[in-house]
Amino acid sequence: MNFHLYIKTTTKGDYVHKKKRTFHTVNDIPLRYKFLLIYVVSILLPIIAINLFFYQRTSADIKVREQENLRKSIDRAAGELVGMIDESVALSRMIAADDSLYEALDRTYASPVDYYNEYHVFLRDKLTRYMSANILEVRIYTDNDTIQTGSHYIVMKDKTTSLPGMEQLNQANGDILVIDYEEQSGFSRGKRISVIGKMKTFTSYATYAKYSKIDLEVNRIYSILNRETNSLQLRLVDGNSRPVVSSARFPAEGWSSDAKSEYIMEKSLGNLAYLDGWKLIGVADTRHVDQLLDEARNSILWLAIISVIVPSVLIYFILRSYHYRIRKLSRHMEKVRNERFDLIEIQEGRDEIGGLIRTFNMMISKIHSLINDVYKLEIRHKDLELDQVRTELSMLQSQMNPHFLFNTLNALLVVSTKNGYTEVSEIIKSLSLLMRQLLSRSDNLIPLEEELQFTTLYLQIEKFRFGELFDYTLDIDPKAAGKRIPRMSIQPLVENACKHGLQARKNGRLIHITAKLGESGLVIRVIDNGIGMEQDKLRQLIQDVRSDQAKDGSHVGIRNVYRRLELFYEGDATFTIRSEKGSGTEAGFHIPTDRL
Repeated sequence: MNFHLYIKTTTKGDYVHKKKRTFHTVNDIPLRYKFLLIYVVSILLPIIAINLFFYQRTSADIKVREQENLRKSIDRAAGELVGMIDESVALSRMIAADDSLYEALDRTYASPVDYYNEYHVFLRDKLTRYMSANILEVRIYTDNDTIQTGSHYIVMKDKTTSLPGMEQLNQANGDILVIDYEEQSGFSRGKRISVIGKMKTFTSYATYAKYSKIDLEVNRIYSILNRETNSLQLRLVDGNSRPVVSSARFPAEGWSSDAKSEYIMEKSLGNLAYLDGWKLIGVADTRHVDQLLDEARNSILWLAIISVIVPSVLIYFILRSYHYRIRKLSRHMEKVRNERFDLIEIQEGRDEIGGLIRTFNMMISKIHSLINDVYKLEIRHKDLELDQVRTELSMLQSQMNPHFLFNTLNALLVVSTKNGYTEVSEIIKSLSLLMRQLLSRSDNLIPLEEELQFTTLYLQIEKFRFGELFDYTLDIDPKAAGKRIPRMSIQPLVENACKHGLQARKNGRLIHITAKLGESGLVIRVIDNGIGMEQDKLRQLIQDVRSDQAKDGSHVGIRNVYRRLELFYEGDATFTIRSEKGSGTEAGFHIPTDRL
């Protein structure tokens, strides 16, 4: 029983703790961002989402409707073309079933006179009765050389060329074939679409080969294809995927029959053998669809603008008063923290914020009274005590004369020289010169040569410190020696390399200093073969260098170099640090030519 009670109490406590933590997180958000968050989440995003959803649905409906209209248009055009072809095929079969025509064409005439008599009596008007608005011409081809070529009857002199498509017809499975070709002879040259068929129904009249050719009215096909030019461009393609007839504005480029697009459609003319592969390709004129989409988009855009502007203006005027007074109150409270007790001189209002402002002004008035009566006197007394302490400290510091240090170094130098301590004498000389330059030079631009001399003094001290385990090299461009750079801009980099890079290395410690003057400016690098650092530590170092102060007080020299470069060159100089774990570190800077 107690066990269950304990669990319940703990769960409730966790819930209360999480709830408090949530409220604390909300309280930490600045007021301006709270207002912005409420506006974006509660107004702007819902309006944008609703309008985008509405636009997508409207656009999808427009596209579906237009695609359905285009599909109906291409189906209607394909139906009419199939009707024309079927009419011609039916006519071809009627001609192939006329036995009297077979008998007249299979007869061998003794002379042209005999043929013309038969022609005027029987053959002359035999094919004209099959003519219609969809048919341009009906002809019969035969290799009976006793017949005279003329009108609707043609004698084939060369079986491979006289009848267009004869070779394809003989290779086809059926007796009828639809072909397209260019007519190069006769009075009516141009595109031809014909239905050709073998006439072999009656085997008793098979002395001579006979073929029928029915030419479709191409202008009629053009009128069918051009009927929908405002919204759809059509092209008739034969079984070899060659274009046969196209509407007037069918695009010459920018489309492909193999492309998968919602605005390119194909309609097969049928699955019969003589129409195998024939199809109608439709390319939609997207200008009409684009116009409808633009109208929908503009309408929804204006609706979105209105639905955003109206509540935004209303919320702006309501919250402006609230936020303006809260910001005033916050700024004056910040002044109180800095011991500036100013009254808030604005129209307070009668709401809760106005009550806070009135209370704040009353508190400031009372604080002014307290300051004038008690607090100011106490502060003045403390300031006097602090000034006294500072005066005493200044007197103690003034007693530390730098000449005391130089006199001590000179005494050590005399003793070392007298006792033959040559290395100690040299290092004391270097240290004395180093200290004298530190105390006698102002922080200003100096020649690179002078800065290198100062750095060399420090390196000699480090050489004495490490002995044979340490060495250094200088690669200085002679043209760069006279260029002026900030004082103490190289030595801190060398000191950092010795302290952090080389100290952990057991032997072979080396520092290489380079100074190159090129077209882009002066490039100075300090390279060591120390232990290097990992990338996370390098990123932290760069962050510390660029910050106002390091977190642990380290790398002060490098940060001072970076700050002086920023000060002297106003951001034109570039400071870089590169390092890899176990491969050493490279630090340096680049000064542009126009700042040298």
